[in-house]
Amino acid sequence: MALPEPFYFKGGQPAVILLHTFSGTPTDVRVLGRSLQKQGYTVMGPMFTGHGTADPKQIFMQGRPEQWWQDTIAAIHQLEVDGHHQIAIFGESLGGLFAMKALAKFDEVVAGGTIDTPLFPVDKSRVADRFLQECLAWYQKLKLPQNEIEPKMAFLTHHISEMLTAISEYTIPVHDAINGLTKPVFIAQAEADELLDRTIGRQLADYLAPSAPVTYHSYPDAPHVMTYSPAGRQLATDIATFLTQTLPIIDEAD
Repeated sequence: MALPEPFYFKGGQPAVILLHTFSGTPTDVRVLGRSLQKQGYTVMGPMFTGHGTADPKQIFMQGRPEQWWQDTIAAIHQLEVDGHHQIAIFGESLGGLFAMKALAKFDEVVAGGTIDTPLFPVDKSRVADRFLQECLAWYQKLKLPQNEIEPKMAFLTHHISEMLTAISEYTIPVHDAINGLTKPVFIAQAEADELLDRTIGRQLADYLAPSAPVTYHSYPDAPHVMTYSPAGRQLATDIATFLTQTLPIIDEAD
């Protein structure tokens, strides 16, 4: 069975980084990446450490918020090495946390945004329930015997709340760091989000609006992982419009 992989779609200047969700993979944002490449951008979709393996346990055994931040930094540095010195960065759910931190920390990251990202305290119990359901379905798809599935699920059940708490604690200084941000920010909110509070996007827009140029879009029928849904096409169009206005394609022949 082929496993998901990161992507690096070569195009022109400037470049875009797309960060995926917790327990997701770059597959979630791959179609968006191709759409932006067709607009002329170079687009990178890195894989967060521990994700995209045959066993979800690796998310906890290899990954943690600080490691995922290092993954984000590595993507930015790779684009810089390859000659891209104006970068936009977007993240879906968990990925948006690191996208906003990158906006606050790196001068070369000049624009970016979030898709259904909680930058404020929020109930994540439905995230935990969905994660465990999907892990069980994955193990069953692999046709693992029950005596192998049970200890794996016990491990995941034990660690998921701890991980979500760690992510929440990591969010607090990021929330503070983006106060006063002046760079252009795109915020997408799924109005049919089945996992998180549907006001998180508007809260973030209101929080940033006193200092930053904010573009806010809501998508009435979109689920939490919006990029991998019918709403993804409209989202891609809206992000492309945002980039055209804030980070236009550079004609390298000039």
